[in-house]
Amino acid sequence: MADADGKRPVVLILGGGFGGLGAARKLKHADADVVLVDDHDFHTFQPMLYQLATDVIETSAVAHPLRDLFHDQPNARIHQATATAIDLERRRVEFEQMDAIDYDYLVIGLGAQVNYFGVEGADEHAFPMYTLNDAVRLKEHVLRRWEAADRDPSLIDDGALRVVVVGGGPTGVESIGALSELYRSVFSKDYPGVPMDQAQLTIVEAGPTLFSMFDSKLQDYTHETLGNWGVEILLGEVVESVARTRVKLKSGTELRAHTLVWGAGLQAHPLADEIGVELVRGRRIPVRPDLRIADHPEVFAVGDIAAITDAKSGEVLPQLGSVALQAGEHAGENIAALLAGKATEPFEYRDKGTMATIGPGAAVIQFPRGRTMKGKAAFLAWGAVHLALLSTGEDRTKAMLDWTWAGFTHDREGRILVDDDAD
Repeated sequence: MADADGKRPVVLILGGGFGGLGAARKLKHADADVVLVDDHDFHTFQPMLYQLATDVIETSAVAHPLRDLFHDQPNARIHQATATAIDLERRRVEFEQMDAIDYDYLVIGLGAQVNYFGVEGADEHAFPMYTLNDAVRLKEHVLRRWEAADRDPSLIDDGALRVVVVGGGPTGVESIGALSELYRSVFSKDYPGVPMDQAQLTIVEAGPTLFSMFDSKLQDYTHETLGNWGVEILLGEVVESVARTRVKLKSGTELRAHTLVWGAGLQAHPLADEIGVELVRGRRIPVRPDLRIADHPEVFAVGDIAAITDAKSGEVLPQLGSVALQAGEHAGENIAALLAGKATEPFEYRDKGTMATIGPGAAVIQFPRGRTMKGKAAFLAWGAVHLALLSTGEDRTKAMLDWTWAGFTHDREGRILVDDDAD
């Protein structure tokens, strides 16, 4: 509702990820000015970045212009800028590329950054899998390693074609599975002169099993599937240091590998440190049941930057796209309620199960009450859910076409190098 000067309340949303989008969309009919600011001018569908990195889908299938998503929302404005400071007392956010914005309500959905846990050399040499740029960098790097090995076979013994993936969670397993399919179905035909038995894929996990969040039967299925595809699984191993062409484990083992993919952990965006509250669980911002920050009822935190406690289990919810989207939508609904003079409601996460792919035709799903699914049926269910989560019908069509083409032909038309000398 507008104030005495005729100005409407300003709802500032930091971050155009699942949380930010969810919040902004729920404010479509609110009597307020909604301002969404992100470092980029596009929304990234992070759960499928590994498919971009392995040429299954095109960039446009996992990235969509933010402004395009709000053409039907007259009260929304989009800006591309980097937030540099949050002043909760003055209700103001500073930006690097534009003037500060004063807000009446703030939604912090800045996401997270890769956590290398202090591993020497990881920040410089590892390839994370969290942003669009990360996926494109990995795709081009892997292509360059194969091209280099094709020109100079002596590089193969040095580990040019070996990829080490760190982390046995969904990011790590999905990445190693997709790389295995790329190696077996595409590169084996692209490079007939390269001995495929020397193109090694290794996944390293500090714990005793892959997919620790899943039922033991699904863990066994995952191990068996990757093993059948020739993936080397190293359990109970921790990476000590990373160099350009070497990966050293704390056990003393040194792996000759020119590529290390990091899928081992996240930590909240650095601006979380400015909120003035004690951070928890990877420097995340703790929130109240209605997603507001203590002592600042006008500020909400959602997505990977927030530590949201599940009302049923009492556990902090995982950093998943479904959690971020639902939390963002709930924050938007609560702000709309406050604007209308109503009370907020506590957030209740609707857990529809945890799912992850292993590779083409192989996936695992664990439902809330213990029921599980694996194999092709789980893979089809995973595809249906992720298509539904994509931003627009156009994105769903692109992804579906890419999946269908790749599934029938095992081809990857995106394996093109623009700058062959960048590696």
